[in-house]
Amino acid sequence: MNKINPSTLGILLFLLPQYSLAEPLKTFSFSQPNWQNAWQLDWNSRLNTTKVITSTKGASVLQVNYPEGGVGPSQSGVQFPIRFSSFSDLAPAYHSLKLDYCLTFSKDFDFVKGGKLPGLMGAGDSWTRSGGNQPDGSDGWTMRYMWREKGEAVIYAYLPPSPNGRYGGTTWGQDISLNKQFIAGQQHCLTQEITINDVGQENGQLKVWFDGELVIERKDVSYRLVDTPEGYIGAVMFSSFHGGNNPSWAPRHLSSIEFSDLTISTTQQL
Repeated sequence: MNKINPSTLGILLFLLPQYSLAEPLKTFSFSQPNWQNAWQLDWNSRLNTTKVITSTKGASVLQVNYPEGGVGPSQSGVQFPIRFSSFSDLAPAYHSLKLDYCLTFSKDFDFVKGGKLPGLMGAGDSWTRSGGNQPDGSDGWTMRYMWREKGEAVIYAYLPPSPNGRYGGTTWGQDISLNKQFIAGQQHCLTQEITINDVGQENGQLKVWFDGELVIERKDVSYRLVDTPEGYIGAVMFSSFHGGNNPSWAPRHLSSIEFSDLTISTTQQL
């Protein structure tokens, strides 16, 4: 067998693409008995309207319903935070983390003008960085997904006003387009990777993969302006509903989405 000497191997590794490796930390599984209690949810909105079903692929998934005419988290979908501090086998917060899950919109899903989807968020009560309540750089952030008209896929970012002027400072959340489209009746898999910035530097990272394709790679994000616990990655914000906050966002018939298990992983660059 021919051997590769160490110097040649080093050159080959240097020439390889710099993929991001992920070491799974935990999977939040809907097949877990009494998963709501096991996840120690601080609060929830409309969780009693959801149910765990078996998908066509044989997996346990959470079916979330979006009633005709329902707008906002009190009338549509479901909301709850999955806080890492609630688990003895997790750190309370992370500097860098990856979130993976898949979802399937019902075949007749009514996208209307848009709606929210789960994503990573800061620690503490960062879920309050939503609904027009903008972060100030010390009190957390949220990076949920959204579907927009005709299923356009975006990151819906609540970020503090960044010195470079590219993020934050908006009345509501800020769209970061994936340049992809959700298709009703088709399963889509999302991966979101976040690395928070160093205080005083605009070097935070955001990467998103849509069905395995890298569609967003940014290295200029400020998730925090000062060093506080809330600035770190502390939870998954499971947030999904039609809206918006007025009837023009409401679906014209009952729609649903099936959500797979959610997995968080550490990240490491080769």
